[in-house]
Amino acid sequence: MNPQPGRIIKIVKQESHEEVVKNPYLLAMLAVTIAGAIFGLNSASHVFAPLLFVLALAGMGWLAWQQLRSERAEADALDYTKLAAIDLSSYGPWLKENVRGQDEAVDSILSQLQANLALATSGRTLGAFFLVGPTGTGKTFLGQLVAEALYPESEPTLLRMNQYKHADDVFTLIGPPPGSPGYEVGGTLTRPVLQNPRRVIIFDELEKAHRDLQHCLYDILDTATCREKSSGRTVDFSGCVFFATCNAGVEALRAIRHESGDDPVAWLGRSRDALVDAAGFDRAFLARWSAIVLMDELSPVHVAEVACLQLARHWRTYGIEVQHAAPELILDAVQRNEEFKQYGVRQLGAYVQMKTSPAIGQARARGVKKVNLTVGPGGALEISPIKE
Repeated sequence: MNPQPGRIIKIVKQESHEEVVKNPYLLAMLAVTIAGAIFGLNSASHVFAPLLFVLALAGMGWLAWQQLRSERAEADALDYTKLAAIDLSSYGPWLKENVRGQDEAVDSILSQLQANLALATSGRTLGAFFLVGPTGTGKTFLGQLVAEALYPESEPTLLRMNQYKHADDVFTLIGPPPGSPGYEVGGTLTRPVLQNPRRVIIFDELEKAHRDLQHCLYDILDTATCREKSSGRTVDFSGCVFFATCNAGVEALRAIRHESGDDPVAWLGRSRDALVDAAGFDRAFLARWSAIVLMDELSPVHVAEVACLQLARHWRTYGIEVQHAAPELILDAVQRNEEFKQYGVRQLGAYVQMKTSPAIGQARARGVKKVNLTVGPGGALEISPIKE
């Protein structure tokens, strides 16, 4: 079937406009023509020349602005071919090294995300992963690390749901209507994606948010689009990966995982039902999440590994590398963790910092850059500098 004549004219006009905007020689010719017209009119009247000159400058400025906007739009547009070419397989060991004791969760998320990247297209997100587990098991941290692997040039958008407990708070996600306070800033969810559509978005402790938030996310998770109320612009989420963390329903999900075995369909259906009962989520809302992943509490061995990582990371922030830490120090941290295990390894990190911070001050005062940490006869932490 032949296209309609009106459509042909529209396309020709659009291409002609883009040619004028992008071709600098046409702009130069236009400037010469305008200059000639100014000189010609100047002999007829001294009023026409300045007026035409101002109009010419305004027109050329508008063309330059159009060109800049066009270039920005092209840069921001999602390239689904490039998304499909992303290979995350090499990041598996790195993720497991940093998020200890959650190998099954890492493998499941990477596998599904890699498959979704191969099918990247408009109208669907790259994945929506619902992470459930006790506090301090690495749920939020895993989402942040996936963001670093997938989009190293783009910061993840972390939205803490305890700040969205009221209905009015929820609508700030998609921006207040024009004229309302803060409308020029846009939505806390929509504006970062308008600025860069390649985003990992984390809803931290989703069970704490107002129920209206679930309705706000229906279309976004379903069609990967929504309209920002502040600007009226359509936001494209087809380059986004969503993570939600939740601390509710852990006991029920443990039992379901034991009973379901390796049946993913039974797991998904029953885990959704458990979250409906435990946290009051809508079934229609949970159905829009592609996976529900249980990240359970860590074994003592993994707690020891996390303690080593947190110790090294804490000292590294002060420019000091820990080459070796005494087993007694790590064992003490693991034993202490049993006392506050209900608070997760987050509290373990605080204990490690409290235990070793005085030694950091000593090392910095001595200008030490690499150390071994040992435990003295009285249980005091001792520093053994390493010469470089």
